[in-house]
Amino acid sequence: MANTGMSGKERLIAALNHQPVDRLPFTPLFDAYLMMGLPPELTGDPSLSYASPRRQIDTLRNLGADLFVRGIAVREPVAQTATQIQALGVFTPPVHARTETKDGEIMEVVETPVGTLTGRWKFTDRHGTIPHFTKYVVNNYEELKILTYAVDHLSMEPPAPRYDIYERYDKLIGDEGLPTTNLMNTPFMHLIEFVIGLQNTYMLLHEHPAEMEHILDRLHQSQRRQVEALAGSPARIIIEYENTSSTTLSPHYYRKYCLPVQNDYANILKSAGKYYLMHMCGKLKAFLPDFKQADFSGITDIAPSPTGDLPIYDAAASLPEKVVMGGIDATTWAGTNSAFVEKTVTETILKLKPYRGVFLGSGDAMPKNTRVENIRTIKRLVDVLGTYNS
Repeated sequence: MANTGMSGKERLIAALNHQPVDRLPFTPLFDAYLMMGLPPELTGDPSLSYASPRRQIDTLRNLGADLFVRGIAVREPVAQTATQIQALGVFTPPVHARTETKDGEIMEVVETPVGTLTGRWKFTDRHGTIPHFTKYVVNNYEELKILTYAVDHLSMEPPAPRYDIYERYDKLIGDEGLPTTNLMNTPFMHLIEFVIGLQNTYMLLHEHPAEMEHILDRLHQSQRRQVEALAGSPARIIIEYENTSSTTLSPHYYRKYCLPVQNDYANILKSAGKYYLMHMCGKLKAFLPDFKQADFSGITDIAPSPTGDLPIYDAAASLPEKVVMGGIDATTWAGTNSAFVEKTVTETILKLKPYRGVFLGSGDAMPKNTRVENIRTIKRLVDVLGTYNS
């Protein structure tokens, strides 16, 4: 493959299409938590929130990464309040949801004629910009019945479009890269992560399968309206933040409750000419046979050991038709042993280069204690070892 001196956009599009590139795309996941720990001169305008896409763009530029920019909106938020519980759809009267803050906790309350549900979250420095649960929304069968009533009153209207936001950032990025937009996870993972929790999801599914599957179907139909809206938007790349891992579900449950939903969304999005990528940052090796049957375009933010269990070059070998992105674990980004960083990343690049449709990035978002010298070392290795020459 010849070194063609591609623009960032050309390089990313070529890799998404499994075509030759001039060098390995370098697309680590920069988010607000990472930027909070970086020197301020690297993170752009301090008057803007760390969550601003403008600061993400500036930080990517300042550290030499390709501009594969995450989370550019093409629609209004799904919900204006109770955004964790209503991530896949908004409840309609007589169901009402609201957010309260009390004693440092965020409370999301869902009031229905048959009872009230309350979930509690809390921010800590350890968890960064993502709150963690102190109380799940549904903890027993009585609360499950209330959730069933609530989901029977989900709106099937998609959020209003905001193409102006996407188009503004697309213009700002220009030929340097590509914007991406978000999709929340499948209903089954939504219940595990945001509503019921791991243990109670499986317990209630075992004891009350009809009620649980009814809830999953209603959530799927609501989210499907959002997928259809994304298919008609100007966004070219949709990333579903699924967080698949064999630590939270088995291949059996993935095949039964996640894969069919993902394939449904894939059929909608890919028929509209979109790239539909899955953010899967956990332990994935057990799912490789299932991923071969999946219709999505690829997987982002693949993590090797110790966070995950799948080296990215093994993912590329096992899934030659899929785009794969990620490959550098959080412990490497934050590591203090520079020789280890150089050795690990060199090995990864050299093993990855024979494949197409591959992007070197991070296993999930980069940690807050990422060392700038590690980013610069990895970028140098990409430029030196990741270049394709004729």
